[in-house]
Amino acid sequence: MKKRIPLILFALMLFACSIPSIPTQPVATQPPVVTNPAVVTNTPVVTNTPVVTEPPAPVTNVTCNELALYLDPALASGYDCETVPESAEGMEVTPQYTNLTLQGYVLSDKFFTPHISVFPVQRYSELLPDFIPGRISDLQALIGGSAAGDSLPFLPVFNAAQTFYAQYQVNPFVSGTGIRYLTLYAQYYAPVNNKDLFYTYQGLTSDGQNWVSAILPINHPILPANGDNPPGGMSPEDFGNNYEPYITDMVNQLNAQPPESYIPTLAMLDALVTSITIQP
Repeated sequence: MKKRIPLILFALMLFACSIPSIPTQPVATQPPVVTNPAVVTNTPVVTNTPVVTEPPAPVTNVTCNELALYLDPALASGYDCETVPESAEGMEVTPQYTNLTLQGYVLSDKFFTPHISVFPVQRYSELLPDFIPGRISDLQALIGGSAAGDSLPFLPVFNAAQTFYAQYQVNPFVSGTGIRYLTLYAQYYAPVNNKDLFYTYQGLTSDGQNWVSAILPINHPILPANGDNPPGGMSPEDFGNNYEPYITDMVNQLNAQPPESYIPTLAMLDALVTSITIQP
């Protein structure tokens, strides 16, 4: 005998089967918010372009009559000032002039003492009319740009010959313009050596009234201490016969040396002479 499902139960079962299933909704997640990092920009710093200025010329610290200049304590520790009386006779004719001798110079026991002289042009020309005007013209031509010849102008007058010149250059000074060079004066076939070698400056004031002459010993490591013996063991006779090519070679060597390799340096000596002022 079959069991019957009660009508009400049957109705409930039909209703349950007719209810649609509710799908499960995925959990909505917010995508990560991507933010660009803040770009930090520096405010440009406005700077003024630096103005390059030449360092001021050193003030003069030495005065000797009409002559004033700056003396670097590294070059010399002191000086003597004198007025040399006129000499109208003998081998060295000169007018009365101012002479400044450097004391405590960086080099000692050299043929020349380091000194700077100021000669009055007019009186010098009166004493040596056949010589001084020509020297003045030669120096003026070089200052004006003429090519240098076999020898260069030099005062005072020596009883010796200019054997060569090297490191030639036109340089102004405060009160005028002149030339500087290295040289050696001798009465014989002298080897180029550190005892006799010197730096010289020969200049004219702008008004043409004064001639400035500086004689400053200078050395270089490639040179022998003195000129007692010919180089390379040569005999004096062979050395004399080959003196001209020897001098040409030595000039080339001296010109090739860096300015800072000299003792004292060329820059130090140039600074001294270019600071010269001739006061009226």
